[in-house]
Amino acid sequence: MQALKALKILEALKTLKTLKTTLLIGVLCLSQLALAGRYTDNAEVVSVKEVYRDHTIKQPYQDCYVQTYRQRVNGDGSATNELFGGLIGGALGNQLGKGSGKKVMTVAGALLGASIANDAESGFKTVNKQVCETKYTRSTDKRFSHYLVRYKYNNKVYSYTTGNRPDTDIRVRVNVVPITGF
Repeated sequence: MQALKALKILEALKTLKTLKTTLLIGVLCLSQLALAGRYTDNAEVVSVKEVYRDHTIKQPYQDCYVQTYRQRVNGDGSATNELFGGLIGGALGNQLGKGSGKKVMTVAGALLGASIANDAESGFKTVNKQVCETKYTRSTDKRFSHYLVRYKYNNKVYSYTTGNRPDTDIRVRVNVVPITGF
């Protein structure tokens, strides 16, 4: 009886070992299948084209010139000229008037003299002023931007851009994915 029990235990252990081995092989196969869909390979470089972009250079400079314009002058801010003009105008008006008109002519002459003195102070004068404007000269030159690389893999031509010039062949990553949904 004891031998029969021992035999059954050995068979159970053998089955368990076989199941464990089968399970381990299955996991290894699945992991290999997952990795088998993605790998790297070499592709032949068909052409390399240097791509240039226009680069605009903007340099400032000062453009200066003399501008002439008329400036309104409103007097010197003092009443001296108007008072002096009023005195002279009043004295002249007094000489022109006779009788009772002498007072009217004196007042009219004083007002007219003050007005003429005020007008003589105000008016326009010509002023020259230097004006400077910032202007820009623009020049354009072509500068290297990147390489346009065309490469051939599996009889198909592909392209990409890069800042580094590639060799005659490049490494490519290949990803094999099943088509589903049919």
